[in-house]
Amino acid sequence: MLNDKAKLESGMQKLGFENIPQIVDKLLIYKELLIKWNKSFNLTSVKSTEIVTHHFLDCLAIIPFMKASSLLDVGTGAGLPGIVISIVNPDIKVSLVDKVGKKIAFIKRVIIELEIKNIETEHNRVELLMPQEQYDGIISRAFSNMDDFIQSTRHLIQNKGIWYGMKSKKILNDEMKNINKPWVLEKLDVPFLDAERYLVKVSNS
Repeated sequence: MLNDKAKLESGMQKLGFENIPQIVDKLLIYKELLIKWNKSFNLTSVKSTEIVTHHFLDCLAIIPFMKASSLLDVGTGAGLPGIVISIVNPDIKVSLVDKVGKKIAFIKRVIIELEIKNIETEHNRVELLMPQEQYDGIISRAFSNMDDFIQSTRHLIQNKGIWYGMKSKKILNDEMKNINKPWVLEKLDVPFLDAERYLVKVSNS
């Protein structure tokens, strides 16, 4: 049975990533911080033995299907997927927003520990955000259904920007019927995760 490091390395190879050792080292530190803080802050319901598959590899699997230079992670919680994306793509400007102060406090600790330079945090409701510049990508992993997600972030996205929704098929079936913008569905193959996972991409055009 593979340990977490071997599982991450193998999963990243299957997903086609480079610079794997540096990324893995940072993700393993992130995992330990998540386990430690979760005891007091209730950051995730995922078991510690499942963080690599259910959180990290799940988030890593979407990156090949994304294109953004400025990304907003809405309802980021423990920093997923925003922290994972920022570690893999240091050239992307990533903003993480959550209305729960203790989750933002945790994320700030992770940023310091991992010396991440390309992240900003916002302790706020996304509807109240008023950034100086709009984003060309907005992502949600567990924020809400796609229609509510799009409606609450319309003021934050650039023309021709893309909304990204991380979903399972059973959640998706009813969600897209009210979406009147162009969208595509990418089926994800998440290593070591036996579950249907998808990335919905909705264009603001």
